[in-house]
Amino acid sequence: MKIEDVSVLVVDDSDHIRTLFAMTLKKMGIIKVHYAADGAEGLLRFNSEKPTITFLDNMLPKLSGMEVLKEIRAVKSDAIVVIVSAVSSIEVVQEAKRKGASYYLVKPYMPSKIVDLIQKLLNVEGNAL
Repeated sequence: MKIEDVSVLVVDDSDHIRTLFAMTLKKMGIIKVHYAADGAEGLLRFNSEKPTITFLDNMLPKLSGMEVLKEIRAVKSDAIVVIVSAVSSIEVVQEAKRKGASYYLVKPYMPSKIVDLIQKLLNVEGNAL
């Protein structure tokens, strides 16, 4: 897959996190980026934009990340979804994996981790940070 063909959905209620993603993705050369600030909006965006990869915060207003993940899996069983959370308990990570998360990313993280994940999960080459 070419980097210019990648589309990303970032679902996070933090303006700061969405801005960091925007800067990181732009540096990678990804221009098709969509954002949502809560779980319900994230699910709508997923269904309308059909992103290549979704970064989904676990703690969201309206619908939790786990609820959104479950709905995404019902619509597209092979969707690539990365759960992003400050919660790192083994039980929560295992629940995310059971519900179909492609990866579980613990906050805080370095922007280079986003680059590595996109390259690994999508098998694309992008600009390293």
